[in-house]
Amino acid sequence: MENDIEQARASNMEEDKAISPNNGKDFDVGSASDIEMAINLDYYKEKREMATNILAKLDSEVKRMSFKRNGSECCIYTVPKPLRDVNWKAYAPLLISIGPLHRENTRLEAMEKEKLKFFKKLTERDGMDEKKIIDIVISIENQEERLRHCYSEKFKLIESRDFVEMILLDAVFVIQFLSESKDDKGPKNFEPRMTFDIREDLMLLENQLPFFIIQEIYDHVNPPSQDGTTIPFLDLAKCHFGKHKFSQGAETSPSVKGSRHFTDLLRNLMLNGAIQRSYSLNPTMLKYSAVMLRKAGAKFRVTEDKWLVNITFDKGVMKIPRLEVDHCFERLVRNIMALEQCCNPFEAYVCSYIKFMNLLIDSSEDVVLLVRKGIILNWLGEDAAVTNLINHFCQNIDDNYTCFGDISQEVNAHYESRFNHMKATLKHVYFANIWRGTATVAAAILLILTLIQTIKSFL
Repeated sequence: MENDIEQARASNMEEDKAISPNNGKDFDVGSASDIEMAINLDYYKEKREMATNILAKLDSEVKRMSFKRNGSECCIYTVPKPLRDVNWKAYAPLLISIGPLHRENTRLEAMEKEKLKFFKKLTERDGMDEKKIIDIVISIENQEERLRHCYSEKFKLIESRDFVEMILLDAVFVIQFLSESKDDKGPKNFEPRMTFDIREDLMLLENQLPFFIIQEIYDHVNPPSQDGTTIPFLDLAKCHFGKHKFSQGAETSPSVKGSRHFTDLLRNLMLNGAIQRSYSLNPTMLKYSAVMLRKAGAKFRVTEDKWLVNITFDKGVMKIPRLEVDHCFERLVRNIMALEQCCNPFEAYVCSYIKFMNLLIDSSEDVVLLVRKGIILNWLGEDAAVTNLINHFCQNIDDNYTCFGDISQEVNAHYESRFNHMKATLKHVYFANIWRGTATVAAAILLILTLIQTIKSFL
Protein backbone atom coordinates (compact mmCIF):
# COMPACT_ATOMS: atom_id res chain seq x y z
CA MET A 1 0.00 0.00 0.00
CA GLU A 2 2.81 2.40 0.83
CA ASN A 3 4.32 1.74 -2.60
CA ASP A 4 0.98 2.63 -4.20
CA ILE A 5 0.84 5.91 -2.27
CA GLU A 6 4.39 6.83 -3.23
CA GLN A 7 3.68 6.05 -6.87
CA ALA A 8 0.49 8.23 -6.77
CA ARG A 9 2.39 11.09 -5.13
CA ALA A 10 5.13 10.88 -7.78
CA SER A 11 2.48 10.80 -10.50
CA ASN A 12 0.80 13.93 -9.10
CA MET A 13 4.13 15.77 -8.94
CA GLU A 14 4.78 14.94 -12.59
CA GLU A 15 1.31 16.30 -13.54
CA ASP A 16 1.95 19.51 -11.57
CA LYS A 17 5.21 20.03 -13.41
CA ALA A 18 3.46 19.45 -16.73
CA ILE A 19 0.80 22.15 -16.10
CA SER A 20 3.18 24.56 -14.37
CA PRO A 21 4.03 27.70 -16.41
CA ASN A 22 7.65 27.18 -15.42
CA ASN A 23 7.56 23.72 -16.98
CA GLY A 24 8.90 22.06 -13.91
CA LYS A 25 11.55 24.66 -13.14
CA ASP A 26 11.90 26.03 -9.64
CA PHE A 27 10.04 29.35 -8.94
CA ASP A 28 11.62 31.84 -6.52
CA VAL A 29 8.89 33.89 -4.80
CA GLY A 30 11.47 36.19 -3.24
CA SER A 31 12.09 37.25 0.30
CA ALA A 32 9.55 39.16 2.47
CA SER A 33 11.59 42.38 2.13
CA ASP A 34 11.39 42.19 -1.70
CA ILE A 35 7.59 41.85 -1.55
CA GLU A 36 7.32 44.79 0.87
CA MET A 37 9.51 46.94 -1.41
CA ALA A 38 7.33 46.16 -4.42
CA ILE A 39 4.18 47.07 -2.50
CA ASN A 40 5.74 50.35 -1.32
CA LEU A 41 6.79 51.19 -4.88
CA ASP A 42 3.24 50.71 -6.17
CA TYR A 43 1.88 52.79 -3.27
CA TYR A 44 4.37 55.61 -4.04
CA LYS A 45 3.44 55.59 -7.74
CA GLU A 46 -0.26 55.82 -6.86
CA LYS A 47 0.31 58.74 -4.48
CA ARG A 48 2.57 60.50 -6.99
CA GLU A 49 -0.10 60.19 -9.67
CA MET A 50 -2.71 61.64 -7.29
CA ALA A 51 -0.41 64.55 -6.35
CA THR A 52 0.27 65.26 -10.04
CA ASN A 53 -3.48 65.41 -10.74
CA ILE A 54 -4.06 67.76 -7.80
CA LEU A 55 -1.26 70.10 -8.93
CA ALA A 56 -2.58 70.09 -12.51
CA LYS A 57 -6.05 71.02 -11.24
CA LEU A 58 -4.66 73.80 -9.02
CA ASP A 59 -2.55 75.11 -11.90
CA SER A 60 -5.67 75.28 -14.05
CA GLU A 61 -7.52 77.18 -11.31
CA VAL A 62 -4.61 79.63 -10.93
CA LYS A 63 -4.57 80.31 -14.66
CA ARG A 64 -8.33 80.85 -14.63
CA MET A 65 -7.96 83.21 -11.67
CA SER A 66 -5.24 85.15 -13.50
CA PHE A 67 -7.56 85.46 -16.47
CA LYS A 68 -10.22 86.96 -14.24
CA ARG A 69 -7.81 89.46 -12.72
CA ASN A 70 -6.60 90.58 -16.12
CA GLY A 71 -9.93 91.91 -17.33
CA SER A 72 -13.10 90.08 -16.37
CA GLU A 73 -13.06 89.36 -12.67
CA CYS A 74 -16.38 88.63 -11.05
CA CYS A 75 -18.50 91.75 -10.53
CA ILE A 76 -22.13 90.54 -10.67
CA TYR A 77 -23.17 88.54 -7.62
CA THR A 78 -26.01 86.56 -6.18
CA VAL A 79 -26.97 88.53 -3.07
CA PRO A 80 -25.77 86.63 0.04
CA LYS A 81 -28.53 84.79 1.89
CA PRO A 82 -28.15 86.74 5.20
CA LEU A 83 -28.87 89.99 3.32
CA ARG A 84 -31.63 88.48 1.21
CA ASP A 85 -33.39 87.12 4.29
CA VAL A 86 -33.85 90.65 5.66
CA ASN A 87 -35.88 91.78 2.62
CA TRP A 88 -35.73 89.59 -0.49
CA LYS A 89 -38.07 91.90 -2.44
CA ALA A 90 -35.38 94.60 -2.53
CA TYR A 91 -33.23 92.40 -4.79
CA ALA A 92 -35.90 90.76 -6.97
CA PRO A 93 -36.82 92.21 -10.40
CA LEU A 94 -40.41 93.37 -10.73
CA LEU A 95 -40.85 93.13 -14.47
CA ILE A 96 -37.79 92.12 -16.49
CA SER A 97 -34.84 89.77 -16.24
CA ILE A 98 -31.46 91.01 -17.46
CA GLY A 99 -28.61 88.50 -17.53
CA PRO A 100 -28.66 84.86 -16.42
CA LEU A 101 -29.39 85.09 -12.68
CA HIS A 102 -33.18 85.50 -13.06
CA ARG A 103 -33.47 83.94 -16.51
CA GLU A 104 -35.60 81.00 -15.30
CA ASN A 105 -38.11 83.17 -13.42
CA THR A 106 -41.45 82.38 -15.10
CA ARG A 107 -43.02 85.52 -13.62
CA LEU A 108 -40.79 87.62 -15.91
CA GLU A 109 -41.40 85.70 -19.16
CA ALA A 110 -43.86 88.25 -20.57
CA MET A 111 -41.06 90.75 -21.20
CA GLU A 112 -39.17 88.30 -23.44
CA LYS A 113 -41.53 89.27 -26.30
CA GLU A 114 -40.68 92.94 -25.69
CA LYS A 115 -37.00 92.09 -26.03
CA LEU A 116 -37.71 90.56 -29.44
CA LYS A 117 -39.65 93.68 -30.48
CA PHE A 118 -36.71 95.88 -29.47
CA PHE A 119 -34.35 93.60 -31.40
CA LYS A 120 -36.59 93.93 -34.48
CA LYS A 121 -36.44 97.72 -34.08
CA LEU A 122 -32.65 97.52 -34.02
CA THR A 123 -32.44 95.48 -37.23
CA GLU A 124 -34.72 97.99 -38.98
CA ARG A 125 -32.64 101.04 -38.06
CA ASP A 126 -30.86 102.98 -40.79
CA GLY A 127 -27.36 101.67 -41.34
CA MET A 128 -28.04 98.31 -39.74
CA ASP A 129 -27.60 95.38 -42.10
CA GLU A 130 -27.08 91.63 -41.77
CA LYS A 131 -23.30 91.97 -41.67
CA LYS A 132 -23.42 94.32 -38.67
CA ILE A 133 -25.76 91.99 -36.80
CA ILE A 134 -23.47 89.03 -37.53
CA ASP A 135 -20.46 91.02 -36.34
CA ILE A 136 -22.25 91.77 -33.07
CA VAL A 137 -23.07 88.08 -32.53
CA ILE A 138 -19.47 87.05 -33.31
CA SER A 139 -18.22 89.68 -30.86
CA ILE A 140 -20.37 88.16 -28.09
CA GLU A 141 -19.26 84.63 -29.01
CA ASN A 142 -15.60 85.64 -28.83
CA GLN A 143 -16.10 87.02 -25.31
CA GLU A 144 -18.40 84.34 -23.93
CA GLU A 145 -15.81 82.98 -21.49
CA ARG A 146 -15.03 86.46 -20.19
CA LEU A 147 -18.74 87.20 -19.83
CA ARG A 148 -19.36 84.00 -17.88
CA HIS A 149 -16.52 84.88 -15.48
CA CYS A 150 -18.28 88.16 -14.64
CA TYR A 151 -20.94 86.26 -12.69
CA SER A 152 -20.55 84.60 -9.31
CA GLU A 153 -22.60 81.63 -10.58
CA LYS A 154 -21.20 79.22 -13.22
CA PHE A 155 -24.36 78.51 -15.29
CA LYS A 156 -22.95 75.28 -16.71
CA LEU A 157 -26.42 74.19 -17.80
CA ILE A 158 -26.84 77.21 -20.12
CA GLU A 159 -25.49 76.14 -23.50
CA SER A 160 -23.21 78.44 -25.45
CA ARG A 161 -25.81 79.26 -28.10
CA ASP A 162 -28.48 80.13 -25.52
CA PHE A 163 -26.03 82.22 -23.51
CA VAL A 164 -24.97 84.29 -26.54
CA GLU A 165 -28.61 84.81 -27.58
CA MET A 166 -29.53 85.94 -24.07
CA ILE A 167 -26.67 88.47 -23.94
CA LEU A 168 -27.62 89.82 -27.39
CA LEU A 169 -31.32 90.32 -26.63
CA ASP A 170 -30.72 91.77 -23.15
CA ALA A 171 -28.02 94.19 -24.33
CA VAL A 172 -30.14 95.37 -27.26
CA PHE A 173 -33.10 95.89 -24.93
CA VAL A 174 -31.01 98.00 -22.53
CA ILE A 175 -29.63 100.12 -25.38
CA GLN A 176 -33.03 100.69 -26.98
CA PHE A 177 -34.73 101.37 -23.63
CA LEU A 178 -32.13 103.96 -22.62
CA SER A 179 -32.22 105.58 -26.06
CA GLU A 180 -36.01 105.96 -25.91
CA SER A 181 -35.95 107.14 -22.29
CA LYS A 182 -33.96 110.33 -22.86
CA ASP A 183 -37.09 112.43 -22.35
CA ASP A 184 -39.67 112.27 -19.59
CA LYS A 185 -42.17 110.38 -21.75
CA GLY A 186 -40.09 107.21 -22.00
CA PRO A 187 -40.57 104.39 -24.56
CA LYS A 188 -43.84 104.70 -26.45
CA ASN A 189 -44.85 101.05 -26.12
CA PHE A 190 -44.66 101.05 -22.30
CA GLU A 191 -47.06 102.57 -19.82
CA PRO A 192 -45.49 105.00 -17.31
CA ARG A 193 -45.74 102.45 -14.50
CA MET A 194 -43.97 99.79 -16.59
CA THR A 195 -41.24 102.26 -17.52
CA PHE A 196 -40.76 103.08 -13.84
CA ASP A 197 -40.53 99.39 -12.86
CA ILE A 198 -38.01 98.64 -15.63
CA ARG A 199 -35.85 101.56 -14.50
CA GLU A 200 -35.94 100.15 -10.98
CA ASP A 201 -35.05 96.65 -12.24
CA LEU A 202 -32.01 97.93 -14.13
CA MET A 203 -30.28 99.01 -10.91
CA LEU A 204 -30.53 95.62 -9.13
CA LEU A 205 -27.24 93.83 -8.47
CA GLU A 206 -28.49 90.46 -9.70
CA ASN A 207 -30.03 91.97 -12.84
CA GLN A 208 -26.95 93.20 -14.67
CA LEU A 209 -24.92 92.83 -17.84
CA PRO A 210 -21.25 93.86 -17.87
CA PHE A 211 -20.86 97.33 -19.34
CA PHE A 212 -18.04 96.29 -21.66
CA ILE A 213 -20.34 94.14 -23.80
CA ILE A 214 -23.16 96.73 -23.85
CA GLN A 215 -20.61 99.39 -24.78
CA GLU A 216 -19.26 97.26 -27.63
CA ILE A 217 -22.72 96.58 -29.07
CA TYR A 218 -23.67 100.26 -28.58
CA ASP A 219 -20.60 101.32 -30.60
CA HIS A 220 -21.63 98.96 -33.41
CA VAL A 221 -25.13 100.41 -33.44
CA ASN A 222 -24.15 104.05 -32.80
CA PRO A 223 -20.63 104.58 -34.14
CA PRO A 224 -18.98 107.80 -32.90
CA SER A 225 -19.71 110.70 -35.26
CA GLN A 226 -17.46 113.57 -36.35
CA ASP A 227 -20.02 116.22 -35.39
CA GLY A 228 -20.42 114.80 -31.88
CA THR A 229 -24.15 114.12 -32.22
CA THR A 230 -23.80 110.54 -30.99
CA ILE A 231 -24.34 110.40 -27.24
CA PRO A 232 -21.67 108.31 -25.48
CA PHE A 233 -23.15 105.28 -23.75
CA LEU A 234 -21.92 106.36 -20.30
CA ASP A 235 -23.67 109.75 -20.66
CA LEU A 236 -26.84 107.94 -21.71
CA ALA A 237 -26.60 105.72 -18.61
CA LYS A 238 -26.01 108.73 -16.32
CA CYS A 239 -29.04 110.47 -17.85
CA HIS A 240 -31.10 107.37 -17.05
CA PHE A 241 -30.43 107.90 -13.33
CA GLY A 242 -30.86 111.67 -13.50
CA LYS A 243 -33.55 111.73 -10.81
CA HIS A 244 -30.86 111.06 -8.21
CA LYS A 245 -29.25 114.31 -7.09
CA PHE A 246 -25.75 112.81 -6.91
CA SER A 247 -25.83 111.94 -10.64
CA GLN A 248 -26.86 115.40 -11.84
CA GLY A 249 -24.04 117.30 -13.51
CA ALA A 250 -21.42 114.96 -12.10
CA GLU A 251 -18.07 115.06 -13.81
CA THR A 252 -16.99 111.79 -15.39
CA SER A 253 -14.13 110.79 -13.09
CA PRO A 254 -11.91 107.72 -13.69
CA SER A 255 -13.94 105.76 -11.13
CA VAL A 256 -17.19 106.54 -12.98
CA LYS A 257 -15.61 105.65 -16.33
CA GLY A 258 -14.49 102.34 -14.82
CA SER A 259 -18.02 101.34 -13.77
CA ARG A 260 -18.68 97.68 -14.52
CA HIS A 261 -22.50 97.73 -14.54
CA PHE A 262 -25.45 99.92 -13.49
CA THR A 263 -25.27 99.13 -9.76
CA ASP A 264 -21.56 99.91 -9.78
CA LEU A 265 -22.22 103.12 -11.75
CA LEU A 266 -24.73 104.31 -9.13
CA ARG A 267 -22.23 103.65 -6.35
CA ASN A 268 -19.43 105.45 -8.20
CA LEU A 269 -21.69 108.44 -8.91
CA MET A 270 -22.66 108.50 -5.24
CA LEU A 271 -18.97 108.60 -4.24
CA ASN A 272 -17.72 110.69 -7.19
CA GLY A 273 -17.13 113.86 -5.13
CA ALA A 274 -16.80 112.22 -1.74
CA ILE A 275 -14.35 113.43 0.89
CA GLN A 276 -11.33 111.15 1.09
CA ARG A 277 -11.56 109.25 4.37
CA SER A 278 -9.39 106.64 6.03
CA TYR A 279 -11.06 103.24 6.32
CA SER A 280 -10.13 101.40 9.52
CA LEU A 281 -10.75 98.14 11.34
CA ASN A 282 -12.64 98.21 14.69
CA PRO A 283 -12.86 102.03 14.84
CA THR A 284 -14.68 104.19 17.36
CA MET A 285 -18.43 104.01 16.75
CA LEU A 286 -20.97 106.76 17.37
CA LYS A 287 -22.59 106.29 20.80
CA TYR A 288 -25.26 108.97 20.86
CA SER A 289 -28.35 109.78 18.82
CA ALA A 290 -29.26 113.14 17.30
CA VAL A 291 -31.59 114.13 20.16
CA MET A 292 -28.97 113.22 22.77
CA LEU A 293 -26.31 115.21 20.94
CA ARG A 294 -28.60 118.21 20.75
CA LYS A 295 -28.92 118.11 24.56
CA ALA A 296 -25.13 118.40 24.68
CA GLY A 297 -25.20 121.51 22.49
CA ALA A 298 -24.47 119.90 19.12
CA LYS A 299 -26.03 121.68 16.14
CA PHE A 300 -27.26 120.12 12.91
CA ARG A 301 -27.14 121.86 9.55
CA VAL A 302 -28.08 120.67 6.07
CA THR A 303 -25.60 121.22 3.24
CA GLU A 304 -26.23 121.45 -0.48
CA ASP A 305 -23.55 118.82 -1.09
CA LYS A 306 -24.70 116.25 -3.66
CA TRP A 307 -22.78 113.39 -2.12
CA LEU A 308 -24.46 111.81 0.88
CA VAL A 309 -21.29 110.54 2.55
CA ASN A 310 -19.80 114.04 2.97
CA ILE A 311 -20.68 114.41 6.66
CA THR A 312 -18.48 116.78 8.70
CA PHE A 313 -18.29 117.81 12.37
CA ASP A 314 -16.52 120.99 13.43
CA LYS A 315 -16.83 123.11 16.59
CA GLY A 316 -20.01 121.38 17.68
CA VAL A 317 -21.73 121.66 14.29
CA MET A 318 -22.57 118.55 12.29
CA LYS A 319 -23.17 119.24 8.60
CA ILE A 320 -25.06 116.55 6.70
CA PRO A 321 -26.11 116.49 3.02
CA ARG A 322 -29.84 116.25 2.42
CA LEU A 323 -31.18 112.69 2.42
CA GLU A 324 -34.31 112.12 0.35
CA VAL A 325 -36.18 109.03 1.56
CA ASP A 326 -38.82 107.79 -0.86
CA HIS A 327 -40.24 104.40 -1.79
CA CYS A 328 -37.31 103.67 -4.17
CA PHE A 329 -34.64 104.51 -1.61
CA GLU A 330 -34.52 101.07 0.03
CA ARG A 331 -33.94 99.11 -3.20
CA LEU A 332 -31.21 101.52 -4.30
CA VAL A 333 -29.31 101.45 -1.00
CA ARG A 334 -29.70 97.75 -0.31
CA ASN A 335 -28.30 96.76 -3.72
CA ILE A 336 -25.34 99.12 -3.42
CA MET A 337 -24.67 97.81 0.10
CA ALA A 338 -24.86 94.22 -1.21
CA LEU A 339 -22.36 95.08 -3.96
CA GLU A 340 -19.97 96.55 -1.38
CA GLN A 341 -20.30 93.50 0.87
CA CYS A 342 -19.48 91.19 -2.06
CA CYS A 343 -16.92 93.26 -3.96
CA ASN A 344 -15.65 96.18 -1.82
CA PRO A 345 -15.70 94.97 1.81
CA PHE A 346 -12.71 97.16 2.72
CA GLU A 347 -14.04 100.23 0.90
CA ALA A 348 -17.72 99.98 1.86
CA TYR A 349 -18.29 103.73 2.10
CA VAL A 350 -22.04 103.57 1.52
CA CYS A 351 -22.35 100.87 4.20
CA SER A 352 -20.34 103.11 6.54
CA TYR A 353 -22.66 106.06 5.83
CA ILE A 354 -25.75 103.97 6.55
CA LYS A 355 -24.19 102.64 9.77
CA PHE A 356 -23.48 106.21 10.92
CA MET A 357 -27.03 107.34 10.13
CA ASN A 358 -28.39 104.24 11.86
CA LEU A 359 -26.54 105.21 15.07
CA LEU A 360 -27.59 108.85 14.72
CA ILE A 361 -31.26 107.84 14.33
CA ASP A 362 -32.48 105.80 17.29
CA SER A 363 -36.14 106.85 17.46
CA SER A 364 -38.80 108.86 15.66
CA GLU A 365 -37.74 111.89 17.71
CA ASP A 366 -34.36 111.83 15.96
CA VAL A 367 -36.09 111.77 12.57
CA VAL A 368 -38.34 114.67 13.61
CA LEU A 369 -35.26 116.70 14.56
CA LEU A 370 -33.44 115.96 11.28
CA VAL A 371 -36.59 116.64 9.23
CA ARG A 372 -37.01 119.97 11.00
CA LYS A 373 -33.42 120.85 10.14
CA GLY A 374 -34.02 119.97 6.47
CA ILE A 375 -31.52 117.10 6.55
CA ILE A 376 -34.14 114.44 5.81
CA LEU A 377 -36.88 114.80 3.21
CA ASN A 378 -39.48 112.26 4.26
CA TRP A 379 -41.69 111.03 1.41
CA LEU A 380 -42.78 107.90 3.28
CA GLY A 381 -45.29 109.72 5.46
CA GLU A 382 -44.78 108.71 9.08
CA ASP A 383 -41.50 109.48 10.83
CA ALA A 384 -41.56 105.97 12.32
CA ALA A 385 -41.35 104.53 8.78
CA VAL A 386 -38.03 106.32 8.19
CA THR A 387 -36.72 105.20 11.59
CA ASN A 388 -37.67 101.59 10.88
CA LEU A 389 -36.11 101.71 7.40
CA ILE A 390 -32.77 103.16 8.53
CA ASN A 391 -32.53 100.87 11.55
CA HIS A 392 -33.06 97.73 9.46
CA PHE A 393 -30.50 98.52 6.75
CA CYS A 394 -27.57 97.24 8.80
CA GLN A 395 -28.99 93.84 9.69
CA ASN A 396 -26.40 91.15 8.84
CA ILE A 397 -23.92 93.81 7.66
CA ASP A 398 -20.34 93.50 8.92
CA ASP A 399 -19.75 96.11 11.66
CA ASN A 400 -15.96 95.87 11.95
CA TYR A 401 -15.09 98.50 9.35
CA THR A 402 -16.08 102.13 8.87
CA CYS A 403 -14.69 105.39 7.51
CA PHE A 404 -16.48 107.57 10.08
CA GLY A 405 -14.35 106.59 13.06
CA ASP A 406 -12.66 110.00 13.33
CA ILE A 407 -15.98 111.91 13.26
CA SER A 408 -17.53 109.49 15.75
CA GLN A 409 -14.66 110.04 18.15
CA GLU A 410 -15.04 113.84 17.98
CA VAL A 411 -18.82 113.66 18.41
CA ASN A 412 -18.56 111.27 21.37
CA ALA A 413 -16.01 113.56 23.04
CA HIS A 414 -18.31 116.55 22.50
CA TYR A 415 -21.20 114.78 24.20
CA GLU A 416 -19.08 113.55 27.10
CA SER A 417 -17.86 117.09 27.95
CA ARG A 418 -19.67 118.42 31.07
CA PHE A 419 -19.03 121.98 29.95
CA ASN A 420 -20.99 121.37 26.74
CA HIS A 421 -23.92 119.96 28.75
CA MET A 422 -23.95 122.97 31.09
CA LYS A 423 -23.78 125.40 28.18
CA ALA A 424 -26.57 123.55 26.35
CA THR A 425 -28.78 123.49 29.45
CA LEU A 426 -28.28 127.22 29.91
CA LYS A 427 -29.25 127.84 26.33
CA HIS A 428 -32.24 125.48 26.10
CA VAL A 429 -33.70 126.25 29.54
CA TYR A 430 -32.97 129.93 30.07
CA PHE A 431 -32.44 131.28 26.52
CA ALA A 432 -34.77 129.10 24.45
CA ASN A 433 -36.36 132.22 22.90
CA ILE A 434 -36.03 136.00 23.11
CA TRP A 435 -38.74 136.34 25.78
CA ARG A 436 -37.28 133.73 28.05
CA GLY A 437 -33.82 135.14 27.48
CA THR A 438 -34.99 138.67 28.37
CA ALA A 439 -36.67 137.36 31.53
CA THR A 440 -33.50 135.47 32.48
CA VAL A 441 -31.32 138.58 32.02
CA ALA A 442 -33.81 140.72 33.98
CA ALA A 443 -33.90 138.16 36.79
CA ALA A 444 -30.11 138.04 36.86
CA ILE A 445 -29.86 141.86 37.04
CA LEU A 446 -32.45 141.94 39.80
CA LEU A 447 -30.56 139.26 41.70
CA ILE A 448 -27.29 141.18 41.37
CA LEU A 449 -28.89 144.46 42.51
CA THR A 450 -30.48 142.71 45.48
CA LEU A 451 -27.11 141.22 46.39
CA ILE A 452 -25.43 144.64 46.17
CA GLN A 453 -28.15 146.21 48.33
CA THR A 454 -27.76 143.47 50.93
CA ILE A 455 -23.99 143.96 51.05
CA LYS A 456 -24.40 147.75 51.45
CA SER A 457 -26.77 147.27 54.38
CA PHE A 458 -24.03 145.46 56.30
CA LEU A 459 -21.44 148.15 55.65
